[in-house]
Amino acid sequence: MQVVFLNQFERVTGQAEDRAQVFIGELQGIWSAGWRAIQLGTSEVEDIWYEGMSWEELLAAFRHGVASKMKLGFRPLLDGMLEETPFWERRPAFPQLLQCYADSQDAETVVADLRKWRRAKSVEEKKSAYLIATNRELQTLAVFLPHTLEELQQIPGFGKIKIERYGDEIISLLKGVDRTHTYPLQEWVSLAVSDVQLSEWMFHMKEDKYGKALTVVKEKRSLLNGIREGRNLGQLEEELKCPRRKLLERIERLDEEGYDVLPVVERELLEVTPEENEQYETAIQQLGDRYLKPLLQQIYGEIGSNDEEVERQYEKLRMMRIRHRRVKQSAV
Repeated sequence: MQVVFLNQFERVTGQAEDRAQVFIGELQGIWSAGWRAIQLGTSEVEDIWYEGMSWEELLAAFRHGVASKMKLGFRPLLDGMLEETPFWERRPAFPQLLQCYADSQDAETVVADLRKWRRAKSVEEKKSAYLIATNRELQTLAVFLPHTLEELQQIPGFGKIKIERYGDEIISLLKGVDRTHTYPLQEWVSLAVSDVQLSEWMFHMKEDKYGKALTVVKEKRSLLNGIREGRNLGQLEEELKCPRRKLLERIERLDEEGYDVLPVVERELLEVTPEENEQYETAIQQLGDRYLKPLLQQIYGEIGSNDEEVERQYEKLRMMRIRHRRVKQSAV
């Protein structure tokens, strides 16, 4: 194997010192990345994080692996793999300190009440719950318990618009909950979070971030393999355990990224009649293809009450849009 990247890691715990290496290597077009423990002058591969031909997946696995080791206290001899500036040279932003402290506290009872409020608000405003407040924002509220609108301004994620919309309701919900800390938060939170606690939290966040990125890359590879092997939407849905609408969104993203998804598109459009194709071409010339609802109404008439039928019509339109764009690109 030809090593194309190598870095040494160290961890000191008490009198003990652990050393290891991370590496990226290549052999006859096969990439590999992993972790090698160093003991008594000898080297032994302890863990292979990735082995295959996808550079994208290798990088995702490498970053996730590095973050997981740094969370455990290992530090690189040469930093800059996850950030351009080593974390020990950066002054943490105060919102990071607030989030780190909040994540270390148990406030599940108050969080549960906030979730009930958020759920009701989501139904009332007909919008996704996370647009009202994310899970992290609920945890931060539950820990720091603002009792006034001025105190609420110190909570990350609550700017002028969100406070105007929800501030009074949040304060009303939290004002009756006893708290032992004071405001302003900046006077004590930075002293309550140790450097060790902050670094562990930061690398836990990175491990989670890169873990999700690695999952996305693996899901993309599985979907592309399924498309190349001739699976239809139903088979892909069952094989990948992915809801049909989300599966269609992922296929559209692959198409936008330049991957060939026409095999599954053509397979799904076999049942589309010549008349539907003609109506689609006419509608797209008049309305464009950015929004599907006007196309659906022009081709199929007013949206009916049969949700399953409407979903199927949208599926066909999504697939026809992909094919239309591909044909247009080929013509250019």
